[in-house]
Formats: sequence, structure tokens, C-alpha cells
Amino acid sequence: YALFAGGYGSSPTYKDTVDAYDTSLTQSTPTALSAARRYLAGASVGNYALFAGGSGSSPTYKDTVDAYNASLTRSIPTPLSVARNYLAGASVGDHALFAGGYDGSSYRSTVDAYDASLTQPTPTALSVSRSNLAGASVGDYALFAGGYGDGSYRDTVDAYSVPVARLY
Repeated sequence: YALFAGGYGSSPTYKDTVDAYDTSLTQSTPTALSAARRYLAGASVGNYALFAGGSGSSPTYKDTVDAYNASLTRSIPTPLSVARNYLAGASVGDHALFAGGYDGSSYRSTVDAYDASLTQPTPTALSVSRSNLAGASVGDYALFAGGYGDGSYRDTVDAYSVPVARLY
């Protein structure tokens, strides 16, 4: 399945909807997110698609992580270490990473990792605090690039590999 979750739209403003598409492009609607939110990030690990963080109604900034298995059953693993929105997700090896973001008062360099058992190792922080960054996976690397933090746009790229540690 390819899963798409959350968002912002008409009433109710914050969305908890999850849409799933199988290999025949048939759409289904699994159990909703545990909290309606926008500006969340997604990544996959093992047989799970994870959606983390975001913002919505009170509390505004979310530390919630929703995990969907191959049967589209939702579970809720350990929350993010810091509630935040505008974070990015990427996968490397057997880990899903969620990096950066904004917590309402500061830009974050925090990186949270989830392995295929949905347990959390603690990876190295980003080299520069920022939100609105992009995450991508290529070969044996998860990359987090660009973003905005502390009054300036960032051209920084951080690369993570297995074991989950920042290389650059």
C-alpha cells in the first residue's frame, strides 16, 4: 500500500483521514489517525508506514506517531521525543527517521528513529536546527536537506547511514 494521511481543509479544518492505495490503485480508507493534524511527516520501516508529529487542535504541536502495518491496522508507538511540526521523514536500513521541525518556540535539530519493531534508538542530531526541510532515501543513506531556521534559509544536507548516525 501507499498511504497518505492528515492534512488541512474544510470543516473540520484538521484532517485525521488516511487513504490507502494498493498495487491495482484501488483506494481504501483504513482507521483514521489518532489525532487530526497537518504538517506531519511520513516514513516507512519494515512492514510499517509511520506518520509523525504535525500540528492541529490543542495541544497545537503533536508528538504523536501512528504506525500502519501491511494489514492497515493502526498502532501507536512511543511518541516523538519533542512535539513539533514541519519535520521531515526518510528511511535508512531498518530505520525510519523523523528530523528537524518547529516546536512553537524554536527550530529543532532533533532526530527520532524507529526500527522495524517500532522501538527508538537515539541518532545523532542534525548539524543545524531547522524546519520545512526535505527528507529522501537513496541507497544506504537517508538525507535531510534545506529548510529554514533562526532567520535564514538553510542549504545544509545531513546524511545518515546504518548504524543510525549522521555522517555529514
